[in-house]
Amino acid sequence: MRSELHKVFLKKKIPLRVIFATFLVAAGTVYAADSELEFQVISPARLHGEVAESPLYSARPLNPSLAGSASARQVGMREAVQSAVEWHPAIGESVGELHRQQQNIRAAKAGYYPQLNVGIVGGYDSKNDGNGDGHAVQLYLSQVLYDFGKISSSVDAATASAQASQARVLQQIDQVARDTAQAAIEVQRYQALVKSAEEQVQGVSAISRLVNLRSQRGASSRSDVLQAQSRIESAKATRQQLEAQLARWRSVLQNLMGTEQPVALTAGIPESVVHGCQIDPMQASYAPAVLLAEAQRAEAVAQLREAKAQSWPTLSLDGSVNSYLDQEYVDTNALNDHESAVFLNLSMPIYQGGRIFANRDAAGFALRAAEAAKDNARLSVVRDLRISQSQSDGLSRSVSILDARLRAIAETRDLYQQQYSALGTRTLVELLNSEQELYQARIEKNNTEYDLNKLQVDCLYTVGEIRNAFDLQGRPIQGVEVLP
Repeated sequence: MRSELHKVFLKKKIPLRVIFATFLVAAGTVYAADSELEFQVISPARLHGEVAESPLYSARPLNPSLAGSASARQVGMREAVQSAVEWHPAIGESVGELHRQQQNIRAAKAGYYPQLNVGIVGGYDSKNDGNGDGHAVQLYLSQVLYDFGKISSSVDAATASAQASQARVLQQIDQVARDTAQAAIEVQRYQALVKSAEEQVQGVSAISRLVNLRSQRGASSRSDVLQAQSRIESAKATRQQLEAQLARWRSVLQNLMGTEQPVALTAGIPESVVHGCQIDPMQASYAPAVLLAEAQRAEAVAQLREAKAQSWPTLSLDGSVNSYLDQEYVDTNALNDHESAVFLNLSMPIYQGGRIFANRDAAGFALRAAEAAKDNARLSVVRDLRISQSQSDGLSRSVSILDARLRAIAETRDLYQQQYSALGTRTLVELLNSEQELYQARIEKNNTEYDLNKLQVDCLYTVGEIRNAFDLQGRPIQGVEVLP
C-alpha cells in the first residue's frame, strides 16, 4: 500500500506543501479524537495531583497566623472578625479578580501606543513564469492618530470593571465579617443557654432534695420522688442538646477564622455594634451592592460609547519593512532585498451585516438595564435596613418587658418553694412547673437579646458600615487597604 501511494505521488508530482497540509489535517483529527476520549474518564486523584504539582498552587486551608497551638484561644468578637477577613479565601478570590481587572486597564491603554509586529510571510506567486515561491521577514508598525474615542471608551470600560471588582472585594469583606460576627453571636447565645440549662438542672435538683427530705419524713409519696428525678433527667438532656449546639457553632466560628485551635469566645459585643440599627437610610448609597451597581452602570456607559465609535473611521500612521529571503524570487520579480513603506491609513466599516448597529443597540439596552439595577440595589438596601430597624425596635422594647417578667417568675418560684416546704399549700407539680416556667423565661430573654444583636450586625452589613464597626478600615486585608 505504501509503495502504491508513493508511485501516485511521484507520477502526479504532488507539491510537497500539499502533502504536508494533508499530514497536518490527519494528525489534527487523530489528536482531537484522543482528546475527546481523554476527558471522558474522570479521576479526582489525578485532578488533585495535577493541581498540586502546578508551580502556581498556593492553597491555604488554614490561617497561618493562628496555627501551632492546641490550647483554647480566648478571643473577642472584634478579634474573631479581624482574624477571619485576614485570611478567608473568598476575599482572596475577589482580590485576585481585582488584580486581573487592573491588568485589563493596562491592556486597554496599550492601544494608545505604537503596535510593532514581526512575522515571516511565505506564499506562491503565479503571475510570473519563474519561481513563484517567496518568503520574507516583515516588520509592521502602526500608530493610531484618531479613532473617535474607541480606545478611550475601552479604557473607561476597563476602569469601570475594575471599580466593580473593588465593590465586590468590599462585598466579600462585609460578607465574611457578617458571617463571623453572627457565628460569634450564636456561640454567645448557646453559652448563655447552656448556663440557663445548668441553672435549671440545679433548680430541679434542689427541688428533688427537698422532696427526698419530705419523703423521709413521710410527707411526700414515692411518686413525687420519681417525678422530681424525671424532671432532673429531662433538664440534663436539654443541657446536653444545647451543649451540642454550642460545639457546632464553635466549629463554625473556628472554620471561619481558619484555625484548628479551639476558640473560647468572651461575652459581650463591641460598643460600635450595640446601636447598629440607628443608621440613616440615606447612607444606603455607600452600600457595596449600590457601589457595584453604579460601577456596572459606568461600564455600560463606556461600552455604549465604544459601540457608537465603531461606526466611525480610524486614522493611523502605518509603516512596514520587508526583507526577502529567496534571492531567486527577488531577481525574477525585480525586487529589492529590503522594501519599506510609510503611509496614512484611514479605515472605516461600510457593511458588516448589521453587526455594528446591533452592538450599539445592545449596549443601549444594557445601559438601561444597569440604571434599573442601580435603582433596584438602592431600593433593596433601604428596604432591608428599614425591616431590620423595625424588628430591632420591637425587640428592644421586649427586652425590658422580659426582664420584669423574669424577676416576677423568679420571685414566684421562691415563694412556691417556701409554701411547699413550710406550709404544704403548694403541690410538687406547681413547684416543678414554676421552675420550668423560670427556665423558659430565661431562654426567651436570652434569645431576644441575641436576636437583637444579630439585627444590629445585619443593619451594619446592609449599608456597608460593618467594616467601620469592627475596625477594618485603614488596615491591609490580603493585599488591599480599605479606606472610609
